[in-house]
Amino acid sequence: MTLNDIIQAAHDGQGVNNLANQFGLTPEQAQAAIQAMIPAFSMGLQKTAQDPTGLGGILSQLTNAAHQGSYSDPSLASGAAGPGGGALGQIFGSPQVAAQLGQQVSQMSGVNPQTILQMMPVVASMLMGGLNHAMNGQGLGAVVGQLAGAANNPGGLGSLINQPGGAQPAGGGLAGMVSGLLGGLLGGGGGAGPTPQAAVLQAGLNTLGSMFQAGVQVAETHQQGMRDILNALNRQGGR
Repeated sequence: MTLNDIIQAAHDGQGVNNLANQFGLTPEQAQAAIQAMIPAFSMGLQKTAQDPTGLGGILSQLTNAAHQGSYSDPSLASGAAGPGGGALGQIFGSPQVAAQLGQQVSQMSGVNPQTILQMMPVVASMLMGGLNHAMNGQGLGAVVGQLAGAANNPGGLGSLINQPGGAQPAGGGLAGMVSGLLGGLLGGGGGAGPTPQAAVLQAGLNTLGSMFQAGVQVAETHQQGMRDILNALNRQGGR
């Protein structure tokens, strides 16, 4: 399952039509907007998950019941003033970055940039709820809850990763984060094979990471424009 799959399945398959109604768009316009913004969410999630604090923030968002409501019930969709705004900030780091990405999405989709900016927190909330729904559907919801709980403790996930045996391996990315996190959480090292608990956590985080893929194809110029925006944030020390 990808991010696009999640949005298409939201509201019992009526997510796109409901977004169109909510924002005064035709279904075709809403679909174009979603197809253009999904790669931005994919890049943002993957980039955020590359450090313990960011991954912990995403896990905490996944357990927020308000996002689960946004995914399942159009009347509960959360905008910028509610949890949707918090999810958007967690994914992209700052309102300025979200605004720049919104402009890029508008150019790609042809939808008014103001409408795009209003849609983005709603879509962010739906994605968080949908990711949680998908994990639960695969019997992996306990992984999210366990790691989100660790993220909310003093030291967060970083304290787990920095325990003996928990150093993050070279290579980075979510795959590296997964290995480092499991080593710290379960005391890793010592030559022992993976425990059943480690196998479950590994499977859960690998599954979550795979769902961060966009699942749509857009023009390379559009993708590069979004990469440039997110990379500029890194250069400014925003993440």
